[in-house]
Parts: sequence; structure tokens; C-alpha cells
Amino acid sequence: MKTKDKIKNTSRELFNSKGFKNVTLREVAKELSISYGNVTYHFKTKNQLILCLYEDMLKETGEIINTFDYNNLLIGILDAPKITFEISIKYLFFYVDFIEIKRSYSDLSLMIEQDNSSRKKRYLQILKQLKIQGVLRDELTDNDLDYLMDLSGAMRTFFFINLNPNDFFYKGLKTKYVVYVNNLIFPYLSAEGMKQYRSHLE
Repeated sequence: MKTKDKIKNTSRELFNSKGFKNVTLREVAKELSISYGNVTYHFKTKNQLILCLYEDMLKETGEIINTFDYNNLLIGILDAPKITFEISIKYLFFYVDFIEIKRSYSDLSLMIEQDNSSRKKRYLQILKQLKIQGVLRDELTDNDLDYLMDLSGAMRTFFFINLNPNDFFYKGLKTKYVVYVNNLIFPYLSAEGMKQYRSHLE
């Protein structure tokens, strides 16, 4: 593994366990048994390092939607939390320290807002397609779908923020998260959508 990747992996693990504000580049260097200069050669500042980690996370989450089968979109939506759970655990500090990160790094904060807006538009198109396919209730308005997207993002963040240290040892945590997220869409489903939903769970 290249030194740059080692730095990213180690810093991510330290940020997750200690919080990003409590970790310095010198501590990352010490953990890797390399010089501070070796770390700053790859990442001149902690801001630069966190930005790189965010871009890695963004790339991983962006690939999820590309796996969707547009002839079976609901299944893609229901399976997506299985993947987002793994990514969220991998980059946990972005959820737990979200407010502090936005306060500390204005450039990253702006990027996060822009990326969230872009991702939301892509998923809104999928929800609209589900409505056309008769999977979502026909009476739902664009505002209803927009609200669903906002609520989904807030609930996913809330889930990880409220985890206790011992929760990470719970083997059923991933299943709990998937059910927690997927329950959100259930009231918005049509009779056909509910049928597909239940069939997928069996």
C-alpha cells in the first residue's frame, strides 16, 4: 500500500475513534511510525487530508446509484442502505462531527452542500420514475418526494450520531439500520409497491 493511502486509512480510523478535532497530523505520523514531514509531503494541512477523505467517500456513495436496475428500481432503493451502512461506518466521523467540520472548513462545507443537492436531484428523478411505474402512490406531489429525500438524509445522520460505543459490537446493527431506513419509504408506496416491498423482505 502506498504511503498516501496508509495516511488516509490511519487518519480515517483515528478521526472515527477520537473525533477529527482531537487528531493532529503529527499523531497520524506517530501512529504510522513515519516522519511528520512525510505526512505533510502528501497532505500539507489537515483540511487537505479531510477534503481528500470526503472525495473518497463521495466517490463510493456515487457508485451506488450506478448499480440500479431501472426496470427494478425499488429493489435498488431497498438494497442501497446495505451499502451506505458500510460506507457510513467507514467514514463515521463525517456524520458524528458533521457540524464541527462545517464550522471549521468553509470550503468543504460548501462542497458538501453542493454535492448533497446534486445527489438529491438524482434520487428525486428515481422517486419520480417509481411514481410513474406505479410503485409510489399516485397522489404524491413533487414536494412530498422532496420532503422524503430531506427526511431520509436527516434520519440516516441521526442514526449514526446517536450510536453508543457499545452499539458497534452489536451484530444486528446493519440490519437495524437497513430496516430503519427502509421503513421510511413504506407509507409512500402504492399497493403494488407494498407488494414488492414485502416480497423483497421474504
